[in-house]
Amino acid sequence: MFSRITSRRLAPAVLAVFLATPFALIPVPARACSACGCNLDTDEAGSPVGWSVDERVDYVNQNALWLGGGTAPPQKPTVVEVQRNTTTIYYTTTIDYQSDKPWGVNVAVPAQYRTHSTENDTVDAIASKSSWNALGDMRALGRYALPLGQEVVVNLLLGVKLPTGQTNRGFSGGPTAGNAVDRGLQPGSGTWDTLLGLNQSGKFTDKLGWFSQQLWQRPIARYQGFSEGQKINGSVGVRYTMNDTFTPQLQLNGQYRFRDKGVNADIPNSGGNVVYASPGLFVNVRADTTVYGFVQIPVYQRVGGLELVPDYSASFGIKYKF
Repeated sequence: MFSRITSRRLAPAVLAVFLATPFALIPVPARACSACGCNLDTDEAGSPVGWSVDERVDYVNQNALWLGGGTAPPQKPTVVEVQRNTTTIYYTTTIDYQSDKPWGVNVAVPAQYRTHSTENDTVDAIASKSSWNALGDMRALGRYALPLGQEVVVNLLLGVKLPTGQTNRGFSGGPTAGNAVDRGLQPGSGTWDTLLGLNQSGKFTDKLGWFSQQLWQRPIARYQGFSEGQKINGSVGVRYTMNDTFTPQLQLNGQYRFRDKGVNADIPNSGGNVVYASPGLFVNVRADTTVYGFVQIPVYQRVGGLELVPDYSASFGIKYKF
């Protein structure tokens, strides 16, 4: 792992390079002093012809309060709300179909279990808490293989994020019990978003391959005085096919987030960018079944204001091919 000083010097250049590549899988909470990056690519070797189902779990514990590019000094909730912890377990079912033509479609159905605690100026040092299990915002993404040759596969990505997640979850305990949780922490954003991007893959050798993807997510309009900031998600990585069973991977994943908008947005404490190093392993347990696991470690992060960030994130899943 890079030292904090080294990562701050190197990562802006790294971020600029690979945000000109790639795409991400799960919508990321972007406001209310909370930032995380579940933008991991779990397509281990492209999309084979036919159907596949991916069941994935992501664990994100946002427990470090940051201001700008470093750890924030201790905050007292005398003027603004100060969030203390947000722990989220995402459950995502992704259904993929690749035709024998140059097109395919991908539908992701996310759910989440989230606990959250915050302090504000109503009663000092007493936390308000919330927790829920809820459906998130679904996503449909189409792809079309561009006819650019056989050595490198390039797909055009076009899709939409649907406002299927709730936007009115409230605190269940503490001084603000019964009040709505901040909009950026809700299961859904309330907006329809357009998705546009590219992904690319190729091989250095028969065993060593590379991939890169990019997705731009933009809300179409605001909902009840709020829209998440636009997001540019990127990933670039290499995979090594050791044998028919084991395929280790190493990825760099990043996100650039614009500030949120609207009268119900916490504009000063939104936006930012992050780069993760993500080592992982795919294991083919059967011809039609693959399991995988990854750890995401932040090597650079800069938040737009006062926001919670994770020390690490963990992902694991299982993929079935039909």
